[in-house]
Amino acid sequence: MDYITTKQAAAQWGISDRRVRLLCAQGKIPGVVQRGRNYQIPVDVPKPVDGRMKQDHSARYLKWDNDVIGVIDGTNTVTFTSSRYNEVVALYTNGADKWTQEQFHEFLSERLVNRDRRDIERILFRCGLSHYDVLQIAEITRGIHPKDLLWIAHSKDETLEATMTAVFDSVFHQCIDLVGDSLDTPEGYNIKRYGVYEGRYGIYKQRISPLTTDVESEVAVYLLAERLGIPCCPAYRVDKDTVFSAFRYDFSKEYIVHFRRLFEGARSDNEYQNLISVRPQYRDDIARMILLDFITRQDDRHLSNIAIKMTATGESFYPLYDNGRSLFYEDTEEMVREAVNHPIQYATTFGYAGTYWDYVKEMATDGVPMARLLDLSITKDEIADILNTAGFTGYRFDGALAWIVKAIEMIRILDHV
Repeated sequence: MDYITTKQAAAQWGISDRRVRLLCAQGKIPGVVQRGRNYQIPVDVPKPVDGRMKQDHSARYLKWDNDVIGVIDGTNTVTFTSSRYNEVVALYTNGADKWTQEQFHEFLSERLVNRDRRDIERILFRCGLSHYDVLQIAEITRGIHPKDLLWIAHSKDETLEATMTAVFDSVFHQCIDLVGDSLDTPEGYNIKRYGVYEGRYGIYKQRISPLTTDVESEVAVYLLAERLGIPCCPAYRVDKDTVFSAFRYDFSKEYIVHFRRLFEGARSDNEYQNLISVRPQYRDDIARMILLDFITRQDDRHLSNIAIKMTATGESFYPLYDNGRSLFYEDTEEMVREAVNHPIQYATTFGYAGTYWDYVKEMATDGVPMARLLDLSITKDEIADILNTAGFTGYRFDGALAWIVKAIEMIRILDHV
């Protein structure tokens, strides 16, 4: 039997390579043969029927704040009434008068929770869904996202303020059961809401369980990154259980694109090389990120937690963000003790394979000048002050301090070998 690649099928069917690969993974294309991370598709197989596109919706509206910029028909085709409403909208539309079903689906996919999250099944359960479905998630959340004021309205009269309140009350609102587990928030460790703090637009993260230190970790990583000279989104303690993380872009004129969006097809197991291959101009920024993530024992850096900032004139590497799952944010005293005693064995992983320590060693072999990328002169007392300011106490303070000091010393030694 003759076969074609997913890219060839994508071109033949007029959809994206990513969509073809997803259909293969879901078993919706008959006769597919998988070889490693790649798929081979029978040359004569017809394009699968797109079951995502619901045909029974009445007209809905794509709005910027409370202004209609497009009409979404029953087939999920978008006809723009103002495709150049502002610079951000123009960047999305490229001035086109319409989006096809596929283009609208791709737009929504970039805004919603990623299917590759480790806790995706819990998130779907809390949203009342049995499987991942972009359109259903968009229906529940109305496509609201902090990077702009675009959203999906069911009528011309609906307002963003009222809709956002309803969405967060029904989907994102905190609800705790007797053992401290979140019942209906789509985030495993905190509740997220978007707003303004001291004149800055950003995201509030409210801790759910008292057994996690993600609030303290978010603040500590920012302060540590600032001292080391690594660009990071500011994080401020608002109260005992809430941190505010400020965005470093003007959402009315700029927007961010996650690195996941930059890849098509299979990636290698080496995430460090993957990132460099797709954006070689950000080699130093990627190296700084890996160094900081090793130093802070980051446990949640995935391709939707790395981004570039897009403007009408170009792009730049976006400062690091979403750093709460680090520095032993949920670990027991025994585990912290073991990790500090054996940092190489307990270094966290990044990507499909390899730990941050593996990538730090690879960078050293490649001649990456680590001492030039971050300030390694930081002292133990300075680190202790940062952890105290962030609110670390007890064994988590002792463990985080010992881990950071050891990790920085390991980098110093490696940089001079």
